[in-house]
Amino acid sequence: MKLSEAPIGSKVVVKLLNEAEITPKLRAIGILPGVSIYVVKSAPMGDPRMYKVFNKIISLRQSEASLIEVDLLQESTIPLSYAIPGEYIVKGINGGFGIRRWLEKLGITEGTKITLLTDRRVQTVSGIHDIGFGKLSKISVVSSAAEKVGDDK
Repeated sequence: MKLSEAPIGSKVVVKLLNEAEITPKLRAIGILPGVSIYVVKSAPMGDPRMYKVFNKIISLRQSEASLIEVDLLQESTIPLSYAIPGEYIVKGINGGFGIRRWLEKLGITEGTKITLLTDRRVQTVSGIHDIGFGKLSKISVVSSAAEKVGDDK
């Protein structure tokens, strides 16, 4: 995956920097293979985006970020809309009272375990629900496998 494709709020590790005119500058600010990067936020139109590298916040254009090949870390908190089918723990809900209450009726609250099905529906203790892409993006999750690893420490 390219850094430009990483979801907001995710943590990635650099695999490779593709050569371009800007590559030496990227290396100079610490973007090297093996380095962790946190995707902080995006400008309103999506370009540029802000990233945290070590203790620095940097801004990269999408064209620059697309030169950086990364792997998404399993313990990353990501929007459910970016998740692959599997089991997750809800870490947060980014919305107001109305959406929180609606999701609560479906059994989706912070700390609950949910399953994202292959057809993008969500299974909770109360059943299987078609939530829609917009609301999926408001639910921040972490893989339940990553949560178990964190419990072992």
